[in-house]
Amino acid sequence: MDASTLKEYLKCPVCWFIPRSKIFVCSNSHKICESCFAKIQTTVNTNSKPCPTCRCHYDDPPHRNLDLESIVEKSNVELSCTRPRCQVEMTKDKLLEHEDECEFRTVPCPDTACKKKIFFKQLDAHIKIVHPELLVRYEIYEVKFTTKLKPVPNIDCYLEALENNKVQFYPQCVKRNGVWYVWVKIKGGPSLASQWKFSAKTENENTGYSMEFTGSVHPVDLEMDQVMETDDFLRISNKNVVKLGNAGRFVIKMKVFK
Repeated sequence: MDASTLKEYLKCPVCWFIPRSKIFVCSNSHKICESCFAKIQTTVNTNSKPCPTCRCHYDDPPHRNLDLESIVEKSNVELSCTRPRCQVEMTKDKLLEHEDECEFRTVPCPDTACKKKIFFKQLDAHIKIVHPELLVRYEIYEVKFTTKLKPVPNIDCYLEALENNKVQFYPQCVKRNGVWYVWVKIKGGPSLASQWKFSAKTENENTGYSMEFTGSVHPVDLEMDQVMETDDFLRISNKNVVKLGNAGRFVIKMKVFK
């Protein structure tokens, strides 16, 4: 069987993608991918969940076609990218890496106060329109805070960018529940992020008290909550902010490097 015929044979009749995980079958052996089967479950308010091909019923739990799953797993048939609007087709071993970096994946805006998610491809346009005040710095990013800030528990710092070797980074500074968190995102996915590190340092020059952190850069894909689940950020408690204060303010300096 040639590749094109095999692809037609394996495609889910609902979404027309080749299934990449479980393949279920109805009592007449019509196949359906796991994703489409799940959609049927949520849209049909009965226990029958009819097969889209023949309207017969699925068993509970549904039977799987392990032979087809094995064919997909072991063949070199090209699979479609699952990102909306992306037309790329690749073999399974290459597609997973592509989807991590696909320009049609959705990413959160790097401004922590902005809750929008946009296509990575449209990130520059979004920033230009919604955050036209963006300032790009080079070599070292320096952010200054006053130690006399009102005792509010949450603060989102303004969006700025740091550029190094034509690669753009987004230093992130937020205050959550009275604690400051500092990290850096890169305009790119996991593969590009893995090549870079960042350092952050804050110091009271009068007393010599300082805090410093070096860690991995985060891909722009990560939500703030996901960053918080890692150890790659500088954490500054209110107690330390007081120690770091000098002339009513404290300064954090950040830089990126390979």
